[in-house]
Amino acid sequence: MSISSIPATPQTCLICNAPLSFDRARMDRLCGRGECDWRYALLRRQNRVCTVCGRPLATSESAAQVCAAPACRRAAVEDIAQRVQERNQARWEALIQQEIEQAKQLRDRVITAFGVEKPESFPLVVIPAFTAKLVNLPERRRRNFRDHLNTLIGQAAILPDTVPAADRECAASSGLGSTPEAKTVMGMACACCKGLCCEGGGDHAYLDVATVRRYMAEHPDQRPRDVLAAYMDRVGRRTYEGSCIFHQSDGCALSRDMRADLCNRHYCKALGEFRQNLPTEGPVRAFFVSAHYGVVHAAALAHGDQMLVVQGVPPPQASTPTGE
Repeated sequence: MSISSIPATPQTCLICNAPLSFDRARMDRLCGRGECDWRYALLRRQNRVCTVCGRPLATSESAAQVCAAPACRRAAVEDIAQRVQERNQARWEALIQQEIEQAKQLRDRVITAFGVEKPESFPLVVIPAFTAKLVNLPERRRRNFRDHLNTLIGQAAILPDTVPAADRECAASSGLGSTPEAKTVMGMACACCKGLCCEGGGDHAYLDVATVRRYMAEHPDQRPRDVLAAYMDRVGRRTYEGSCIFHQSDGCALSRDMRADLCNRHYCKALGEFRQNLPTEGPVRAFFVSAHYGVVHAAALAHGDQMLVVQGVPPPQASTPTGE
C-alpha cells in the first residue's frame, strides 16, 4: 500500500469519537458499542446525519441535511442538480408525449371530417410554436443594427468577393424544398410556427460580411449607402419581443437574397426530418401542429401547394403532467 493511501487523520467513531482500528474503519464508522449503535440509528431515523458522509449534524446543519464540510456541500449540490435535471427531463418528455397525443387526436378528427379513411396518410409534423407578443421597436435597437450593418458594409467593400456565383445562389436557396410544391409547403409550415428560430437574431439578424458581400455582388448597381438604405427600409416599427429586429407579424421582413445564409438554410429538427422524407412523386401531404410546453397553438393541413388552417385549436386539454 502506498503512503498516499493512508488517511491523514485516524478514523474515529461518529458518536463517541473513539479511535477505530484499521479493520473496524474498513467495515463501519462506529466503534461497535451498543450505545453508539443505538444513538446513531436514532439520529438516522430523525434525519440528523449528513446524507453524504454520515456524520451527525449540528442543529444549524439539520435543515440542509448535509454537514459543513466543503466536499459534502459540493456533493449535495451536485446531487440536487442531478435530481432536478432528471425531474425536468421526465416532465419535458411527458409534455412532448402530450403534444404528440393531442396532435394525433386533432389530425384524426380533422382528416375524418373530410371523409378520408386513413388519417395517417397525412404525416404528423409537430413543430415549435412561437408565442411572444408584438411590441414597438425601441430606437436603441434600430441604432444598434445600423451600427452593425455599417461595419459589415465597410468590411465587405474593402475585402474582395471570393465566393463563386454558383455558391452564392446555393447559399441563398439551400433552405428551400427541392420542388416548387415542397418550397410552398415548407414555407407554410414555418408560418404555422411563426418563427421560433428567429429568436436569436437580436439586433444583428445573423448578418455577416459574407451575407453583405453576396448581396452587393447580386446588386452591383447599389453603392454602400444604397445597401444600408435597402436594409434599413425593411426595419419596421414593431417586432416580436425578444426576437430578431426583422421578425414582424407577417414573418421575416427581409427577402431571401437579403437574409443570412443561416436563415435561408435552417429548419427545426421536425421540419428537417420531414423535408428529408418528402415523396419523390405525388402531392406533398402533411398535418402540421405547432405546440409550446404541451399546449397546441395552431394547426394546418397541407395537400400539394394548398394549405388549410385548422380552426378550433387547441383541442381539449388533458391534465398537465408534473413529472413527479
